[in-house]
Amino acid sequence: MESFPIDSLPTAGDIHMACFTAVKNAPDLKEKLQNQDKSLTFAIVESTLIMDVFQLLLAATKAAHDNETGKLATQTISSEIIYNLSPSKNIAESLKRFGISEDTTSLIAVKIGGNPDEIMEEMSRTVDGILVSFSKLDQDKDMVKLRQYYKIDPKVTEDKEILNWIISAIAMKNVQ
Repeated sequence: MESFPIDSLPTAGDIHMACFTAVKNAPDLKEKLQNQDKSLTFAIVESTLIMDVFQLLLAATKAAHDNETGKLATQTISSEIIYNLSPSKNIAESLKRFGISEDTTSLIAVKIGGNPDEIMEEMSRTVDGILVSFSKLDQDKDMVKLRQYYKIDPKVTEDKEILNWIISAIAMKNVQ
């Protein structure tokens, strides 16, 4: 697990993220999410749609800010993180695309605030998978879906340019 401070919101706590592969209980996790099970206290993101950890940090920081200011578009800070990954304002579509599916085998768990040791224990207890380094993200990207969801120009081919496109789309979502 990796933890990152939110410098602009020190009272929110750190952003904690863990990447899991060989996940065996995605259907159970998906059911908990759909039932809004309160025992699931962290966001679960489809890792194949994450180009870079910075993408998650942007979404989580925005969720923390919206939570602090009472402006969540969704019901929980966890769903807000997933919603913020999407360039779409359609909440259901965002959660469907960037949240996990029953077929998910690789995911990222994200939580804002709390004790890192306790969070890691909770994530490991909840997700039946193998904890891996975030460098694994480089291997498992679904570029077809990333290009489709973020409407990335086919002429954009370098990873850095693609990430810039994604970050811009996320940042511009709520700008009128």
